[in-house]
Amino acid sequence: MDNAIILELRKVSQHFSINKDLTVQAVDGLDLTLRRGEVLGLVGESGCGKSTVARMIAGIYQPTAGEIVFHGRQKPRVQLIFQDSAAALNPRMRVAEIILEPLRIQGQDYQSPSVKCRLVELLEQVGLAARLMSKLPGELSGGQRQRVAIARSLMVQPELLVADEPIASLDISIQAQIISLMQRLQKAYNFTLLFIAHDLSVVRYISQRTGVMLKGKLVELAPTEELFGHPEHPYTKALLSAIPVPDPLYERQKEILYYDTSCPLGTEMYEKRPGHFVRAV
Repeated sequence: MDNAIILELRKVSQHFSINKDLTVQAVDGLDLTLRRGEVLGLVGESGCGKSTVARMIAGIYQPTAGEIVFHGRQKPRVQLIFQDSAAALNPRMRVAEIILEPLRIQGQDYQSPSVKCRLVELLEQVGLAARLMSKLPGELSGGQRQRVAIARSLMVQPELLVADEPIASLDISIQAQIISLMQRLQKAYNFTLLFIAHDLSVVRYISQRTGVMLKGKLVELAPTEELFGHPEHPYTKALLSAIPVPDPLYERQKEILYYDTSCPLGTEMYEKRPGHFVRAV
């Protein structure tokens, strides 16, 4: 990983109008940078705006305010992996068609012998047999479908991959396989990875930096081990205190901290230690 910034979110906000009297503020003035080749984890409770951030980066949503800059251009080369692989794959398309679809959409040659070789290579890299190319998504397991989604995202060789809770709907044993797979692929292709998850233990395992979101804002951002070892914001401390530990005696005795999420959040982030940013309480 080098220090070159690949993506910047500058005061980005996203508001959704439910009706003329109700507007939901999903993301509020978010500042975030991603560096080339890094893995950044993004955590927070349901409804905090994580998935909205993912969709804005991928271009599915246009920010209500602020700007998203990718290498100084407005059109990033980004791929998105969704949480629900069953809904993300066309049930009427074969595996080969699904993986090649990004090339077809972009008007690239998707039928040449070299592309077909690339398809077989990608299937092998994500742990799928070539014989599955003719299968429909409904004939695959959840883990296999997510591997197909990963292969599809890599077909166009993205510089930035956004994984929006890609393991949340999978069994625990399959989750570990998908996490290990994504780690191997990230090292092999050196793409930047924004990994969004509820599971703090997984984020700690895979990411180099971790951001914590609450009510559409970042409340803390730091190198992962720094954040887990020295959390500063009371919300981060509450989240970390709730991580389950496979020790029944410890679980019975541990104290889970409480944070009142109705408390107003500070307006500015400050640098507590080098690279460790915290929102003022």
